[in-house]
Amino acid sequence: MAKDRVALGGELDESVVQKQQEAQKAPKQSNQSKQPKKKSSGEARPNIFKRIAKVFREMISELKKVEWPPFKRTKNNAGVWANLGTVIIVVVFFLVVITAFDTGLLALFQLLMGINPTTAA
Repeated sequence: MAKDRVALGGELDESVVQKQQEAQKAPKQSNQSKQPKKKSSGEARPNIFKRIAKVFREMISELKKVEWPPFKRTKNNAGVWANLGTVIIVVVFFLVVITAFDTGLLALFQLLMGINPTTAA
């Protein structure tokens, strides 16, 4: 490769050539070192219910660290109720859009498959 560059008239740094030659001579390492080590039989994972319980315990502990505003301050705040109304309107809008899309795809599927919706179970 170095000879090709010299023949084409390109300048080549000798240190680059030496590094390439060393890399070609060096034996390739196996991929075994990159694979994670398997756990021994003594390090079994806890069952699924214990892991789920741990997640909920951690979630509750994090929520306890949050500084929540008092309810008296939020119930009279018009911004809170305006944001709540906006969220409810957006959720209902997307509920209608997704339901219409789903109904349309179901009707198209039934039409393509030749299924009569009145006789289908």
